[in-house]
Amino acid sequence: MNTPIDDPQSPVGSVSADSVASQWSMVSDRVAEASKKSGRSASQVTVVGITKYVDWPTATWLIDAGCVDLGESRPQSLWEKQLARDSIPLLDSKKVRWHFIGHLQRNKSAKTIANLSMLHSLDSTRLAQQIERDAETLGITVKALVEVNVSGEPNKTGILDTELPMVLDDLANFSRIQVCGLMGMAGLQTTNARTDFAKLRCLRDDMVTRFGDRFQLDELSMGMSGDFEAAIEEGSTMVRIGSLLFEPTGS
Repeated sequence: MNTPIDDPQSPVGSVSADSVASQWSMVSDRVAEASKKSGRSASQVTVVGITKYVDWPTATWLIDAGCVDLGESRPQSLWEKQLARDSIPLLDSKKVRWHFIGHLQRNKSAKTIANLSMLHSLDSTRLAQQIERDAETLGITVKALVEVNVSGEPNKTGILDTELPMVLDDLANFSRIQVCGLMGMAGLQTTNARTDFAKLRCLRDDMVTRFGDRFQLDELSMGMSGDFEAAIEEGSTMVRIGSLLFEPTGS
């Protein structure tokens, strides 16, 4: 069966279980090759399949192909897919690890973090305060990445690199948030994405030196469909890939 992709920002056409499996295999091979170039194994890089373009039945094709880390950028879409996952057993019974990569409004925090593997977009102390309260009520600890606007472009979310030390200093006081690293995107005006990725990696290394044992900061979430290989070669441990995995057949 072929499924149309209705999102206006997604590729035009249809995808099938076979095409998704083929694209996953291709992406996995490219991740492995980029990892090798950076002196690491593919197992050290997590591919987060971004499913905002597709419905839940189509997303299950990606899970069946081997990708169990799924990411969403809109809370409602995340909630809908989580509900569908809980109500329709997967044939292979694999556990889905949910990631949220979009801007999170404080009034949607509680429902979003309830069953989340990783929040990639912690972008303010005010949001952290809300998450701390919600996590306390839920009795959970939230793993999070601090989103950095590494390019400094005004239209992008995330804190500025100059603000990071202050934000991390604040976050050290929260008991329900486990800061695991940083997230960033190459700027639209950046001529070489690798420059921004290297900048984020160096910023992370500086923060490790500054904060010592207060944070591990092992994770670097950077790289998407068009630039994930450069990101891996610059140290990314998580790449967020969506449209490439759902490339329509015959495109």
